[in-house]
Amino acid sequence: MKTSVKVALSVSLIWIILNLLIYLVGYSRAFFTAGILLNIFFLLCAVSLGLFLTKKEKGFPESLYLEDFKTAMQSGIIYTLLISGFIYLYHERIDTGIRQSLIEARNASLHQTYPDAASFKVLQDSDPKWKDKNFDLFIEEQEDLTLGIYSSFSVFIFHMMGLFIFSMFFSFFGTIIMRKIILRQ
Repeated sequence: MKTSVKVALSVSLIWIILNLLIYLVGYSRAFFTAGILLNIFFLLCAVSLGLFLTKKEKGFPESLYLEDFKTAMQSGIIYTLLISGFIYLYHERIDTGIRQSLIEARNASLHQTYPDAASFKVLQDSDPKWKDKNFDLFIEEQEDLTLGIYSSFSVFIFHMMGLFIFSMFFSFFGTIIMRKIILRQ
């Protein structure tokens, strides 16, 4: 197995174990926002360690930029796939409370912003999309939209896209930093 893949597996396993420990302790809702930032940091660690350890294993040879970029992306993609899959299972089977609290907070905000038909009338005057609809239909559509946004599959897709973009970014700039600053090639 390639070193970059081993590093990605190791780092993702550390993040998964950390997440499960925090869930077992009972701080999963408080850790939610910090967990996202920590996830991005772990992705950076997986990409940079995967590239560095692969270069070290080969004896720091002169190589093409695209070869180093590919090595960095291997770590990033493996990490992205594993973590996104875990996120789906986590929100679908393990801890559905986080998702439910986000849905409840969004619906509470919706009902606070539009408590009655009079406040909806102001929206109808400013947005022609709601001109022909009534207040109850508006509330129902917004609640359904909230359920769709916070579904486990949507969270999975958002994590997959976000981590993939971060993986490309970290691979691109991490390879430049590795080549120009750390290894001075």
